[in-house]
Parts: sequence; C-alpha cells; structure tokens
Amino acid sequence: MQEHYLIVGIVAVILIVLVSLFIVVINLQKTVIVEKKTPQEIKEEEAQKIAIEELVEIAAKRTSSKNDLSAAILKVAQECPFPKKEKGVTPKRAKVYLNFILLIASHKNTDAKMIAFMNETLKKVNPEYKQEIDIYENEGIHQRGNRI
Repeated sequence: MQEHYLIVGIVAVILIVLVSLFIVVINLQKTVIVEKKTPQEIKEEEAQKIAIEELVEIAAKRTSSKNDLSAAILKVAQECPFPKKEKGVTPKRAKVYLNFILLIASHKNTDAKMIAFMNETLKKVNPEYKQEIDIYENEGIHQRGNRI
C-alpha cells in the first residue's frame, strides 16, 4: 500500500514540475524587451531628423546646383544613416530617406554619374536598404521628365 502512495507522490511531483516548466515557457514567449533611449540618443535622433529634412528640401528645390546635390548626398551618407529595419520591415521613418533618393534621381541637374555615385555611396552605408534604394532611384529616373 505504501508503494502505491510513493508512486502516486512521484507522479504528482513530476506533474507539478512539468506544469511549472510549461508556465515558465509560456511567460518567456510573452516577454517583450523595450529599449529605452537615453536623452542623449533622443537629441541625436531629433538632430538627424532635422538634418535629413533640410537635405530633402535641397533636393526638392529646382534651383539646387550639382554641387548642392552632391554635398547633400555626401551629408546623407556620412551623417544620416537610414533607420534600422524592424524584423526586415522598413519603418515609416525611412520614407524621408527614400524620398531623398527619389528627389535626387528625378532632379533636372542630376546626371548619370551623380546617380551612380549616390547609389554606390548609400548602398555601402545602408546595405539592408539596397533593394529600396534601387526602387526609388529607378522611380526617380522614370519621373525625371515629368517633374515640374
């Protein structure tokens, strides 16, 4: 009779351990890691946002010279890296950067050399955006004659 109680006790302990492990695994899957940004990181992100928006304005101006456009391309490549993709998906913040590419590629003062330079430079700095860079560049070249 005592052997029976011993077996039932061992089975009960095993079940309790298995249920506990199951609960722990379920809770680990629900855990979300939130990255908090320091005030310094927030300020840098804001400064970068302002910088890219100013560069987009340069690219949008019809009166911008080749030198202005080249300088804007260099500044984007050196000081304004594209935002990181989230699980392989382009974030909404990246739209400004991609619009910059579209505007440069469709600008009347841009030539093939400048577009090739932009393509090479931006792809080197932002390798995860290679496909998007090509798409927006091709769209800009296509719109070149239609841009007012």
